[in-house]
Amino acid sequence: MITGDHSLTAVAIARELGILKGETSITLTGLELDSMSEEEFDKIVENVSVYARVSPEHKLRIVKALKKKGHIVAMTGDGVNDAPALKQADIGVAMGVTGTDVTREAADIVLADDNFATIVSAVEGGRTIYDNIRKFSFFLMRCNFDELMLIGTFALLGLELPLTAGMILWLNLVTDGGPALALTMDPPEKDVMKRPPRNPNEGVLHGRLASIIVTFILQFTLTGGLFYWQYYLLPGPLTQVKLAQARTMAFVRATLQELFVVWNYR
Repeated sequence: MITGDHSLTAVAIARELGILKGETSITLTGLELDSMSEEEFDKIVENVSVYARVSPEHKLRIVKALKKKGHIVAMTGDGVNDAPALKQADIGVAMGVTGTDVTREAADIVLADDNFATIVSAVEGGRTIYDNIRKFSFFLMRCNFDELMLIGTFALLGLELPLTAGMILWLNLVTDGGPALALTMDPPEKDVMKRPPRNPNEGVLHGRLASIIVTFILQFTLTGGLFYWQYYLLPGPLTQVKLAQARTMAFVRATLQELFVVWNYR
């Protein structure tokens, strides 16, 4: 809590809200903050729960110190003097009803109802959407490269193609499309609000590249290997019936693996 009110008022409200609790929590006033060096403040900034009698310069200093410690900082405010801190923070949140025009311009988010609970709902919704985008992208990346690699390899080798155009369309439109869309509608995970903020420099597929490569190589090897064994290695003439049977085996195997991958996400 950062406020311009008297420290006794701030402490009373902070205790009532549960912000100030335990012996490790510290309360600082603007005067005390002014008397500290940057090094001294950096040592205690993570333990300070309440700031009282602060100025706009103090708010800016607090935001910079927290960001220096590697935190993702969100700052809320409604007055003109809050604008610099909101601009400096990773996420500035302005009050839509009582906030000034300057504050709203400087903010990334404007609360239409001035209700702090709305921030919690927005964070939960945003994290859920991001999680679902990751699932959607990861699933499609894992289940589409193999088809390209499969068809390309057999075509370059001058062999019969393991999948027909109709089979590929089915895999992309039905086996991929339906489950992928379903992943975008997944409800929030149970721990969605217990996680720390993610690194903003991480991409959507961060930490998943190895899994993507392993999956599509496995899909390519098993589907292509099954087709090759069924059509070329089993005894008998290379007839259209045998080709259709081999393609059917490869198609069913590819479909089941994609369904297993999407089930694994759930």
